Amino acid sequence: MSEVNTLQVDIVIIGGGGAALSAAVHTDKDLSVLLLDKGQMGKSGCSPNAHGGLAVYYKDDRDSWEVHFEDTLLSGGFLNNQEVVRVMCKNTGGIIDMLERYGALFDRDEDGRLLVRKFGGHRFARSVFCGDETGHEMMNGLRREVYRRGIQFIDEAFVTKILLDENGRASGVFFYHIPTGDFYVVEAKAVVLATADAAGLWPAASERQRGDGIYMALQAGAEISDMEFIQYHPTHAWWPPGVRGSVSEAFRGEGGWLLNSLNERFMQKYDPENMELATRDKVSVSIMKEIRAGRGAPHGGIFASVKHLPAKHVKERLPVIYQKYKNFGIDITKEYIEVRPRPHYLCGGVVINERTETSIEGLFAAGAVTAGVHGANRLGSNALTDILIFGRIAGENASNYVLNRKKSNYNRSEVSGEITRIRSFFEKEWKDESLSVGKVRRMLIELMDEYIGVIRNEEGIKKGIKKLQFIKTELLPRVSLKDKSRVYNFELKDILELPFRIELGLISATAALLRKESRGTHYREDYPFRDDKNWLKNIVFRKKGDEVSYEIRDVELKYRKIEDFPEYAKSRSPWH
Repeated sequence: MSEVNTLQVDIVIIGGGGAALSAAVHTDKDLSVLLLDKGQMGKSGCSPNAHGGLAVYYKDDRDSWEVHFEDTLLSGGFLNNQEVVRVMCKNTGGIIDMLERYGALFDRDEDGRLLVRKFGGHRFARSVFCGDETGHEMMNGLRREVYRRGIQFIDEAFVTKILLDENGRASGVFFYHIPTGDFYVVEAKAVVLATADAAGLWPAASERQRGDGIYMALQAGAEISDMEFIQYHPTHAWWPPGVRGSVSEAFRGEGGWLLNSLNERFMQKYDPENMELATRDKVSVSIMKEIRAGRGAPHGGIFASVKHLPAKHVKERLPVIYQKYKNFGIDITKEYIEVRPRPHYLCGGVVINERTETSIEGLFAAGAVTAGVHGANRLGSNALTDILIFGRIAGENASNYVLNRKKSNYNRSEVSGEITRIRSFFEKEWKDESLSVGKVRRMLIELMDEYIGVIRNEEGIKKGIKKLQFIKTELLPRVSLKDKSRVYNFELKDILELPFRIELGLISATAALLRKESRGTHYREDYPFRDDKNWLKNIVFRKKGDEVSYEIRDVELKYRKIEDFPEYAKSRSPWH
């Protein structure tokens, strides 16, 4: 391992997905910009795997950005930052034109108009798509534009710390280069945080959402919020095991059914109006209730079907899902599939304003790493809209900030501390009583699923917190690095991620215990109703030194009040 290498740029962007690339291509062309991706720029992360669509096109004459705004608030249980949501919905125009200029293509009808599909919780079909590989097509376009602009990037750069100057301003980052084992400092006038969320604290469909960005922001002193709201995707492919992964909401958006072991479309009981296109939080709880009642499928899931749809339509609109199952000998045009809710998206993250500014000067954040857009539950197809629009805003505002800031020096002791911490794993001897990182990681994600999952209660959450604290104090110190190689040491990467998982897991569990109601993705069977009188609030965490504290803040109902929606206001249902 060499000594520290130093790079100097105007703006450093952490991440390699949609938000990061959107930020990069919207920076000022006269500034030096560097993208740091833990995987491969534009190919890793969650963005390329987004199937369903982009909620950006108000094709129905009755639809508008105002309706989209209201749908997002209703789905989020009014815990959203209304100013942030308003900015997102008002800026959807031009998104598809931009991506098509970059080379992306989207499905159109015979007249050349964009096709749209309806997702749960949206009053109208407004989600533009490319079959069931929308994210892949979107990233193809963004990646081409990064190349065209000549923006610098470094793949497999594991950023572990945001560096601050003496005035507490973000002044760069420290990263460990996975292919070489070398250490790097990137000095920068602005840092844009555009990593994934932290759904990987649970056994998520994607293992890419490790919480890096949220954890680093917290360590630097930024505020994080809404950490109790983990969205379980209702239709995760469950059987056979090899096919596991998200079955896009496009499956239901195109007319797919959910059925129990009695061959009943059980959503008739829970939401007869919206059926399978109820919001994800509601569908997930409904599925788990059916499974708990003994009406699940043979392997612990529930049945999903598109058998009733024309085979040609299924193959054209759901080509990835069709082929994935076909590889396992299952023809979804003729057979049921078995699905089950699995962790998909953490709605909480770093607190930002509508300009993507955090509580730390010089640190901007955009996309899945942030809180505020989605509130207590994210609408399907709002994720790609979020990352593109706020990625652009972060790139533009970081550029404006840099033009008015002089270079400052970061705290060098933070760098030496990180180097000492990482080197300590190589120096620590592997002993018989040592624990493997894989074993501890498995314990963590399973306990998060069991105690802070779809259906929660006080007893279970407290058990989860106790187990997390035991892992932190008793097991984490015993984790050792067996592989001492410097190059491509993925065991070291996993060890460095354990503190993310433990600290953010404890914060999520604490927030879930504090919130004595059910709202959106937070469903407590001991408090099964929404409590607007006492819990129209965000739980905000911050860290000073080693101490994590929280504050319970009233939500600002700036543009829409709950009373503006009489039916929702009089209901105590956790969902709309």
